[in-house]
Amino acid sequence: MNSKLLFNVPPQKWEEYLPLGNGRLGCMVKAHPCNEVLQLNEEGIWSGGPQNRLNTDTKKNLEKLRSLVNEGRVLEAQSLGFEAMSGTSFNQRAYQTAGDFHIDFFSQKNNGLTCGWPLQHKADEKVYDNYRSELFLDMACSLVTYTDDEGIIFTRRTWISAVDDMLFMHVTASKQGKINYSGYLDRGIWTDRIYAENNCMYIEDSHGIPFCGGVGAIARGGEYGTRGACLYGEACDEVLFFIDIQSLRWNKKWNDKPLSPEKYKKLIQKNVWSKECKKNLEEIKNRINEVGLETAAEDFFAWHLVEWKNYWDRCEVEIGESNNGDFDKAGTCSSTPELLKAAAPSNTTLVNQYINFSRYLMISGSRTPGVLPLTLQGLWNGQIEPPWQSKYTININAQMNYWPVNMTNLSECELPYFDLLERCYENGRIAAQKMYGCRGYVLHHNTDYWGDAAPQDAWLPATYWVLGAAWLATHIIEHFEYTQDKAFLARYYYLMHEAALFFVDYLVLDGDYLIINPSLSPENSYVTKTGETGAFTAGCEMDNMILEHLFKGIKKARDVLGDKCTDKKGHSYSDEDFSSFDYVLLHLKKPSLNSDGSLMEWNREVEEVEPGHRHISHLYGLYPGHTITVEKTPELAEACKKTLKKRLENGGGHTGWSQSWIINFRAQLEQGDEALEALTKLLTHSTLPNLLDNHPPFQIDGNFSSLAAVIRMLVQSEFDDHGNVIVKLLPALPGEPAWQTGHVRGVAIKGGYTLDFEWKNGKIVKSYLHKGKNSLNEDKIIIA
Repeated sequence: MNSKLLFNVPPQKWEEYLPLGNGRLGCMVKAHPCNEVLQLNEEGIWSGGPQNRLNTDTKKNLEKLRSLVNEGRVLEAQSLGFEAMSGTSFNQRAYQTAGDFHIDFFSQKNNGLTCGWPLQHKADEKVYDNYRSELFLDMACSLVTYTDDEGIIFTRRTWISAVDDMLFMHVTASKQGKINYSGYLDRGIWTDRIYAENNCMYIEDSHGIPFCGGVGAIARGGEYGTRGACLYGEACDEVLFFIDIQSLRWNKKWNDKPLSPEKYKKLIQKNVWSKECKKNLEEIKNRINEVGLETAAEDFFAWHLVEWKNYWDRCEVEIGESNNGDFDKAGTCSSTPELLKAAAPSNTTLVNQYINFSRYLMISGSRTPGVLPLTLQGLWNGQIEPPWQSKYTININAQMNYWPVNMTNLSECELPYFDLLERCYENGRIAAQKMYGCRGYVLHHNTDYWGDAAPQDAWLPATYWVLGAAWLATHIIEHFEYTQDKAFLARYYYLMHEAALFFVDYLVLDGDYLIINPSLSPENSYVTKTGETGAFTAGCEMDNMILEHLFKGIKKARDVLGDKCTDKKGHSYSDEDFSSFDYVLLHLKKPSLNSDGSLMEWNREVEEVEPGHRHISHLYGLYPGHTITVEKTPELAEACKKTLKKRLENGGGHTGWSQSWIINFRAQLEQGDEALEALTKLLTHSTLPNLLDNHPPFQIDGNFSSLAAVIRMLVQSEFDDHGNVIVKLLPALPGEPAWQTGHVRGVAIKGGYTLDFEWKNGKIVKSYLHKGKNSLNEDKIIIA
């Protein structure tokens, strides 16, 4: 099993650092032999408190907006929409870095700072000759090793423990008294205070959500401590660093009523986070002193490893002949960057390493002790003002992050996703009432730490889209279909129901169909009847498919829960609601074809401004929806193939996440060779040297969506109309010889089962079902 990344050249930029995380704390390790940097994140550090940005002029202008769209006066509609629908402040809050911990390791002969910034001690050139850094995916730690010009071997292991909820870095040397270090915390101008206390360094800032970060170190041998705003160690034998960051933690009672800006101001005056951070560091110091440094370091890592293995060992996917963890049998690829440069359809070693890394990112980024889901950059953002504010873009990217979570038997890693939707609910309910005069709740194409429901940005093809909550809520029924956890479904059902209720009120009749007006096809535009570039439209294919997915999901949930379909307070929903849901389902437009046989994106055939657009939203019904399949709708499946052909011929798939979605489409269409071609393009053009996805810039959703796609090339499962789960093995296996052998262990399928299987010469030779806690009867599982 290919479970480590290897590098023999130090990184040159942040995008080459190594990610660590425990769901709450995140770190990008520079992994430099001498001038180390730990770039730090804590999930709750955002650019500010809650805001009231709702534009209440929307409701009074809604009918005029619709009339303008219907009359073809699209640009006028867009002008009115900009004024009457945009948030009263355009921007939600941004996810921010906690700053950097810079630490130099040097020999006595290099004890002195060079000029320039950042300040650094000079490194021995010899250390680069045998430098090696590794990211061990199966142990969730990085390891840096190098030898200096005296032949002394240095090792530095870094990990973030979920058990202790703390970042550790353990430094050792093959000879006593040879570890010298100097370290400091830095966050540029975004800092209130940096200071030393009890031999630890602390950084505090309150420009956004306030936080406190602390770094401590205990050494064996030599001398160590603090000087000014620096940690130092001289002639030490061994050192253990430990880091914690505490911010204003989300309180679940806020889900019941949005936290007002006024209450937020009072809350942050208490500064409980600095006390918590200091208490945590002092407790770690005491534990180290009780048992000794070496024993403590071993214990901290051992406890971390046991907890990590509980997640990591659940699932295994290996394509091609087993290589026992070597990069390849010929030995031609000695490092991950070199392996990436050798990307090719036959390079299954790279594919195995990539999907293991993506699974590693999920476990590291989205679980207890964290409470927030993965952002656009997951848990790992290195900037104060990151691209797209590194928040939650919910017109595909946040959803895409969680496509593989159930398949890889990591369902509890999706719970922070539903917690976010819950915190959005009350804000979304207020937005539905005040902006649109509707029941239920609504979200637009972005949200943030606070569950902000007002439109984000002022970008016509994206900002005024109203399907964010609807798409997020479809994950509830998908999660249930995998886990069969009725308590989970009952707990979150109201989020599906209330998302649908908004559209019962908001949809308008257009001939025989109920449509959204004004609508958008994210983030695309078309040529209007007057020859202008337009985005506002009267209905589009993605609307129809998301709503079908949501409303059908509600019917499934009602079949399971019966009278347990209740609101947040436990009150049963009315029969009128369910009747209205049935009415909506009957009046959604079905997929249509353009004159060239491709799938229609808008509710009428139009000329696209950008035929190679990165979004392929009109194929939602193919994936992640369930409307289009090769068996049930062969004509529509062919239309999807023509749509993909047209997109790609015009330059589509040019971003990492977009190429990743294409792999999923190909898997659903059972086009194995085309799926492998798209996967190879993603690895060749849209993957950074440390295997993080590249939009560009770095954006993590492509990692997760590609993990889902590779698994779906090997196994797919869906419920049929009779309550059976139809399982397809190797539905999109490419013809490439290197892919004709492999095995899967512990992959989850719908119905509450996990599955092991093995294939040789492109044929299944072994398969075995494992029953779960809530599994259906085995006779309901049909392996095709």
